[in-house]
Amino acid sequence: MFLAQLLYYIGALLSVPLLPVLYFQGKKLRKNFPRLPEPEHNVQGRTEEGVGAPIRILALGESTIAGVGVQDHRHGFTGELAAALSAHTGRPAEWQVVARSGYDAKDVFRKLTPKIPDAPYDLIVIGLGGNDTFYLNSPLHFRHNMAHLVRHLRERMPDTPIVIAALPPIGVFPALPGLVRSALGALVHLHGFAIRNIPRRFANVHYPGGPIRARRWMDDIHSPEQFFSDGIHPSAEAYRLWAVETMRFIAGCGLKW
Repeated sequence: MFLAQLLYYIGALLSVPLLPVLYFQGKKLRKNFPRLPEPEHNVQGRTEEGVGAPIRILALGESTIAGVGVQDHRHGFTGELAAALSAHTGRPAEWQVVARSGYDAKDVFRKLTPKIPDAPYDLIVIGLGGNDTFYLNSPLHFRHNMAHLVRHLRERMPDTPIVIAALPPIGVFPALPGLVRSALGALVHLHGFAIRNIPRRFANVHYPGGPIRARRWMDDIHSPEQFFSDGIHPSAEAYRLWAVETMRFIAGCGLKW
């Protein structure tokens, strides 16, 4: 953890001569970047396949969990994860999305956890890291707020498995200028490193470690344009690939229903 924070400070010092360039590139990006809406369809949903009692999923987080880039949560990360778990277990899966575009870990803890419906869940998935990186939050700041979030969820739902999803692959976002992409790509790796020990602090918490391995997926899809809906947020196919890989990680953790 302290290594990640030290590297963050070193990177900040080394970036001082580049701050004017980073500032103007970031300002231009914010001005010209299209703002896609969050899908309104199937914030709550259920798979059509499977028999028996449903696996109940709570998905909590930022814009990727909110489904930005697709028009229906069935085609976003949460719906695709439910479909993948249903296919793997032979049971139906139900989902509840509680997410907001633009929120970092602190926002999710303070503003979204009170909105979680009081219902039993079999799995909680947290998808964060993108906005903490875009806001240049330090690894220590990110780890602190993620730990608060996980602690709150563990106290509220003591027996429900919690999976922290792989962080977004900011280092390959085509919408970002090269210098910004390199700087933020390095920072998101430090964020991933900083939270790697959170599962050791809490029972039944799991984290694959680091950002999404997007370059391998992009080779499968054949082009970055097919991987991103707007140069930053996933396309429907990328959401599906992310969901399938997350399901495989969950299966490897030995979680059973």
